[in-house]
Amino acid sequence: MIYSGRKYNEKTKIHDERILTQKRKIGSDAFQILFYSLLLSVLVQQYMFNAPFSQYAVETILLLAISIYIIVRNIMVGNDLFESSKYNQKLVVVNSIVSGLVFAIINTTLNYIKLGDSLKIDIINTVLVFVITFLCSFIIAFVVFEILYVINKKKQKQIESILNNEDSDSE
Repeated sequence: MIYSGRKYNEKTKIHDERILTQKRKIGSDAFQILFYSLLLSVLVQQYMFNAPFSQYAVETILLLAISIYIIVRNIMVGNDLFESSKYNQKLVVVNSIVSGLVFAIINTTLNYIKLGDSLKIDIINTVLVFVITFLCSFIIAFVVFEILYVINKKKQKQIESILNNEDSDSE
């Protein structure tokens, strides 16, 4: 039996795009839950249980590997990591500030929980540690985001030139 130009048999399945989209969304949601659970597991083991690094090293390595994979794959397939063309560089700075703040808040809070009872902690030292942590994490985040921005921009220009060449060839 011939069906729309292809030989049809009972093993051939017709895939509905809505079903595929829903399955991909479910898989993406499951990945995000797993990713943030690994991050939470690392933070709890490190700061609340005072576990040695060897106890949560696998989770840390998996988090880094997953993050690097996501970034590299998105750049390789041509997905623009910094979608807004007008605010690209501002987005790098904003992401760096937010990353620095989040890391400083988490680190200061968890250190206070961990060391609050054993040390006499005053507000000046806590604020000083917060500021130093923020500045260090901001600088590191900025360098990482800037490198990603430059690599992403080069890939986007490469894609544009390929598309422009294809347009000029078709005319």
